[in-house]
Amino acid sequence: MSHLQGNTEAPLYADLVIEQGDASQPFSWGRVNRFAIGFEIAAGAGEGELVSAVSSAIGRGVRIYVGSTSEMEALSLIAEMHTDARTEPLSLSIPWARIGDGRHDVLLHDEGHAVRLYVDGILVDEDWPMGTVDWSDAAVRAYAGTANIILSRDAAAPEAEGAELEGQAELAERYLGKEPATVQYWRPRGMRTGVGDCMPFFDGTTFRLYYLYDRRGHASKWGLGAHQWGQISTKDFIHWEHHPIAVGITEEGEGSICTGSVFLKDGIYYAYYAVRAVDGSPARLTYAVSEDGIRFAKTDAEIRLSARFTLSSVRDPHVFQDADGTYHMLVTTSLVAPGLGGEVNHQGCLVHLVSDNLTEWEERGPFIVPGYHDEPECSDIFEWNGWYYLIFSNDGLARYRHSRTMAGPWLRPAMDVLDCVQWRVPKTAPFPEDRRIAAGFLSSPGQYAGELVFRELVQHADGSLGLAFVPELREASGPALSIDSCTLADFNGFVSRSIGAFQSDYVLAFDVTAQYPNMYFGFSVSGAAGFADGHDVRFEPSARKVGVHRIRARSLQEDESSSIYHVEGLTEKVSVEAVVKSGWIDLCVNGSRTLISRIDGANGHLHLRFFAQFGSAAFEGVSVRPLAVE
Repeated sequence: MSHLQGNTEAPLYADLVIEQGDASQPFSWGRVNRFAIGFEIAAGAGEGELVSAVSSAIGRGVRIYVGSTSEMEALSLIAEMHTDARTEPLSLSIPWARIGDGRHDVLLHDEGHAVRLYVDGILVDEDWPMGTVDWSDAAVRAYAGTANIILSRDAAAPEAEGAELEGQAELAERYLGKEPATVQYWRPRGMRTGVGDCMPFFDGTTFRLYYLYDRRGHASKWGLGAHQWGQISTKDFIHWEHHPIAVGITEEGEGSICTGSVFLKDGIYYAYYAVRAVDGSPARLTYAVSEDGIRFAKTDAEIRLSARFTLSSVRDPHVFQDADGTYHMLVTTSLVAPGLGGEVNHQGCLVHLVSDNLTEWEERGPFIVPGYHDEPECSDIFEWNGWYYLIFSNDGLARYRHSRTMAGPWLRPAMDVLDCVQWRVPKTAPFPEDRRIAAGFLSSPGQYAGELVFRELVQHADGSLGLAFVPELREASGPALSIDSCTLADFNGFVSRSIGAFQSDYVLAFDVTAQYPNMYFGFSVSGAAGFADGHDVRFEPSARKVGVHRIRARSLQEDESSSIYHVEGLTEKVSVEAVVKSGWIDLCVNGSRTLISRIDGANGHLHLRFFAQFGSAAFEGVSVRPLAVE
């Protein structure tokens, strides 16, 4: 019964106990917002009800069963909890195949601001409720296949979670998945988890990657997101440490801990962020403090803006210090301005605040009003070798401006976009030896959050920026398979050469020279040797464009969310490196431009070919390195 004790030193206090299944017991606790339900699943228990605790008056409460839902189509262990805050229940789950048949200890623990599902002591899912569970004139029912059911009020929270439990590492790996060897393309372990907005920070010795920890693609807490600040850190980009939640939800009224930034002064880490309210009222700008950069204590501070800005959208504070020692903060919102016809216009902008102590802030007005249809999000500003850079994102697409002074003018470079829109809201931090590292996430179709993607910034002589792969984050690979050089030519149409089929993810590298500027060339990946379907990675020298498109797509179907422009050097010898995964292609061109794009379809990368169209292209130095299978 150890897991039913919630992994605490003191036993789980039992208000109600049912020793075996196929039994029920009445109780009437009224409305509660703290409880625990623990029980054992007997070996061989199949699909169906396990435990329920439901009010007879309203027919709602808590239901735990083995089954499937629209969100979890595979057979799963599911816990549903109804509160008076919403009509729909919160649903926590884990696929049954993850835990497997056999005896299991299950604990559903609601501590008010968070409800968590444990299986055999491993935290497998969580959500963040509001309201209370109505257990007036209720009954707890134990069904066949369950035993030792305990229902408790005001139960203490488990002291350890997941793999932190001593001796549980193997079980956690089985239930939650194995941690990969590299954090490039990483997601937090578990089901339906993802990396959201990234907030990299270098404290002089440690590179800390704070990020919005996401469950359910922004659907937690009935769609409010319920994001919290997670953290991983490194000193060398090779060895990484995973930390507990840095800034978390601790109150029912917090809908989400939003994006922000970290600043270190006199040994104290200041984490600035906005709290999204559950009732739709204006978000609150505030900060938390820490002595180690790992666990932060919230303050009661509130940083206010004037009514000339749209207060309901205030978010993403970014704090930095200028050469004179003054602290600055940029905040995302909109400037409220009168229109020509008397209407009110909301112009997306970054508000500028200043401070001399990091705690008291004075509003200075808009820092920049870029003029796009939405608000510039997740801003980042820094000085690098005599240039100042301002990064912000619109519709998730990161853009930048540069200037010789922080006062501007902030000039738009010829190519102001970093990667493509699928690499969302990146921010940057310095690293030793004059390096600068950017972090963002690979977006998922139709939902928020995805895989973590790092880039190394490249600074050109004219102050413009490029992106490259981070060398330390290359995945382990097998011996390179050398491929013969070839020249493909057809000035009147399309010609290709099959390279072969590969059974795992791989890294493709080659040099290619276009012998006619107004042609196309590239490579294709497909699940079948005939390449009837799959994706082309197409280079267009005359348009200075590189894109990832479906094979034989109509021209109007060429997705601009998977293309980059103003790519220099495509009429000369081009060096290409591509990480080809089952779910995406990550591309680096000439060591200074990158493009990552999802490719749908299982086994969509098994077959590989080169192609040329309307010209001639020479492919040489070709190698394929299969990535190590963990």
